[in-house]
Amino acid sequence: MRKLLLMAVLALILAPLSFGCSQKPSGGGESTAGITEAERQFLNQHVYFDFDRYNIRSDQISTLQAKVAYLNQNPTASAEIQGHCDDRGTEAYNMALGDRRAKAAYNYVVGQGISSGRLSTVSFGKDRPLVFGDDEASWAQNRRAQFVLLGR
Repeated sequence: MRKLLLMAVLALILAPLSFGCSQKPSGGGESTAGITEAERQFLNQHVYFDFDRYNIRSDQISTLQAKVAYLNQNPTASAEIQGHCDDRGTEAYNMALGDRRAKAAYNYVVGQGISSGRLSTVSFGKDRPLVFGDDEASWAQNRRAQFVLLGR
């Protein structure tokens, strides 16, 4: 029985090593995941907020301008703006704060001429942290509005 268990554990450990990883060649600005570099930047650059705040900080305007530029260059693209919080505060408070953060980003983008029909908002409060940790550096990364492409 032990021998069988040991063999099963070894098989689980070694199985990933026996299969080769294929990569799609990168070309024309596309990554191995099939998205363009512009899409990657759109998805990976977040709008950050101060503790207990939902106003757009001046140092985050360039990130929002980049979102607007992407959406202007891709008129069929639509996005969901997700509001997030750090893990301090109650669930209800963080859901409301996340909603206000998502709507602040939404209002900025719509104010720059992007059709409101191309955007939606949702709050995840503290339920989807980007970084786990109980320190200011972790919390600061979790206080964000995150854009997700719904359609290209």
